[in-house]
Amino acid sequence: MPAGSPPSPDFLPSLPEIARYFTGAARLMAGHRDGLDRLDLSADGFWRSFAAILVALPPTILSWLEFERVERAGLAAGGHETTAYAAHALADLTAWLLPILVMMVAARHLGFTRKIVPFVIATNWGGALLTWAFSPFFLLLMFTGPNAAMQLLGILISAASIVLTVRLIVQATGSDVPFSIAIVTMMVISSLLSYGAVSDLLQVPLV
Repeated sequence: MPAGSPPSPDFLPSLPEIARYFTGAARLMAGHRDGLDRLDLSADGFWRSFAAILVALPPTILSWLEFERVERAGLAAGGHETTAYAAHALADLTAWLLPILVMMVAARHLGFTRKIVPFVIATNWGGALLTWAFSPFFLLLMFTGPNAAMQLLGILISAASIVLTVRLIVQATGSDVPFSIAIVTMMVISSLLSYGAVSDLLQVPLV
């Protein structure tokens, strides 16, 4: 973990800064290591990268709305709207932070200590970028409803997200492809565990 204290409440980057970070993450996903030059790799940049969670919030909320209104369509009958959305928020927050915590704890044992800062910063902003990039999918689902074509599109989007995240980690950390695939696999498993744990805890189906 870098030196310095966590950021103050005004740590949200400006729109030009967010655009620069998104461009950097996109270049890393495209296989260009110079994308790191567009990210803030300082101690302050490390902490400010967690603002990506807030940046990703609008399309994330859209995914909650789509799931509850279209796929589950059970809020009106169940009457637990607040609990449902609280469960989505807790699960997504846990799924975002848990892999980072795992990598920070394991970094020394994996020889990853010097790479943890670019890893966290790049995956935070890369995650926010992918959330926005794939948000039209949830709008389509809200208009068309679940069907075979949308299920196929969802699978393709999930696969693209995994591939792009692997490429981002390879370029951001200088790690080889198998190691980066292992990291992304851990991230996916952590997400599934987060959703399962929150679903069991709050008794709200989330998948």
